[in-house]
Formats: sequence, structure tokens, C-alpha cells
Amino acid sequence: MGSVFLAKKWLGSLLLPLPLLLIISLIGLVLVLKQHKRSGVSLVLFAIISLCLLSTRPVANALIAPLEAQHPPYLVDVSTPNTDPIQDIIVLGAAQVADLSLPLLSQLGSAGLARISEGIHLSLAYPDARLIVSGYAGSEGRSSAELYSAVAQSFGINKSRIIELPLPQDTFEEAVAIAPLIKGRQALLVTSASHMPRAMRLFNDQGAHPTAAPVGHLAKESLQHKESRAKLPLYTYLPKARYLERSETAWHEYLGLLKEAVSRQLYVKTLTDSDFLPRKNTESTEVKPRL
Repeated sequence: MGSVFLAKKWLGSLLLPLPLLLIISLIGLVLVLKQHKRSGVSLVLFAIISLCLLSTRPVANALIAPLEAQHPPYLVDVSTPNTDPIQDIIVLGAAQVADLSLPLLSQLGSAGLARISEGIHLSLAYPDARLIVSGYAGSEGRSSAELYSAVAQSFGINKSRIIELPLPQDTFEEAVAIAPLIKGRQALLVTSASHMPRAMRLFNDQGAHPTAAPVGHLAKESLQHKESRAKLPLYTYLPKARYLERSETAWHEYLGLLKEAVSRQLYVKTLTDSDFLPRKNTESTEVKPRL
């Protein structure tokens, strides 16, 4: 794992709401101790109020809903003949824990579970399509790609249909690795709904134009509530950890979009496709699935 990648992960983690606001609080406390009470108290109050607001449902949904609304859900319609059959189904990596004492599905995080579940669903709907799974291992003993593959096989997806890409460490590297594999093919891209805008932008930058198949929507309401437009009970506006996590997910994506926008202006990262592609059989020019 490169030092640049680690530095990026550290910086990205420190800029998330909870650590960032804690740092601001500590700065405020230091200012209070240094006799700058007004400035210090203002910073502490700002951090506390911000943390409370980010932990409420309305604020969390307001942050994440614009991301999730950019790409509509992909619905399989078996009643309508598809003139352009799906040839590839791409499932992007997510956090996992390689604890072999746990069932396969318990080793996946919530994002990874939603992604591979949709990937399997689409693979069953399009039995001739390849299933391309990606994601590196990080500090775990097994990569997301390998875990996805094992889960898919346990649900009846033939091993020969699966292409594993265990080396890409982030969405940019996944796009670099996968774009050549789906060139000129009809592909579906499966990732979290909030992550989809950034993922699609990166794939498009590589000349790939898959169809978005977002999953794991977080800003959702029941049909009854949408139709009645009834106000939610007041207790639903109380700060909760799950809403802070939702705000953090949105915050992470906005930081990612900002980073990509700055990168386009200042520096274009270059990588060779062969860094991440599956190995080729020396007896054939055809790309073989990594099993």
C-alpha cells in the first residue's frame, strides 16, 4: 500500500464530520485555556451545534438525497424484449472484514452487501452476462473482489462468468481497470446510490459508458408518507448515530467529487491498464477471468 494512498486515506478520514468537528472543539478548548474565551467558546458551540444538526434526519437526507437522485434505479423488465442485451454487470468494491469464522454475508459491510446482492439479482436476470467484481483487500486477508465472487458462487452464479479484479484500491483505479473490459459492450454499473455520481463520472472519463444501477438508497420514505405528505413525529428529529453516519456518507462523496474536480484542473493521474487487468493466457489473446 503506497504512502500517497495512505496519506489520502488519512486526510479523507480527518476531514469527515466527526473527527473534523472534534478537532475544531479541541482548538476551541485550547483557545479558552489561552484566555481567548469568546473565540474558543464560539468554536466549541459551532462544533456541538453542527454535530447535532448532522445527526438529524432532515439534515442527513438533505445532504444525501441530491446525490442519490442523480441516477434512477435500474429495474429489470422481463416482459419487454431487450434489443441490446446486457453483457457485463460491474460491482464496485466496498469495506469488508475477512473473518472466516463468520458466514460469508456477515463479512460484508452494509454497502458491500447491497451491491453484491444487486449484482447477483442482475446476473440471474441476465444469465449470459459476465459478473465483474472489484475491490482490494486493504488490511484484510481477502479482497472485496474475492469475497464478492465467493458470495455470488454460493448463490449459484457459475465461476466461469466471474471476473475478479482484486488490485484497484479506489474508484478511479476501478474505472481504469474495468473500462477496457467493457469497451463496446452493454454494461451495468452497480454501486451505492450516493456513490454513483462520482463513479459514473470516473468511468466516463475513461471512455466507458455503463448504465447506472444504483442500490443502497438511504434517503427514502414509505409510499404512505409520500402520498399523505404527513409530518413526521417530532421524536424522529432527535439526533441519532445512524443519521450522523448518513451525513458522513454524503460528506465523503462531496469530498470525493471536489477532489476529482480539482484533479481535472491541476493534474491528470496516469496508470496503465495492465496494472489492474486480469492476467492473460499466453496461449490466447482473450482476457480470461481471474478465478
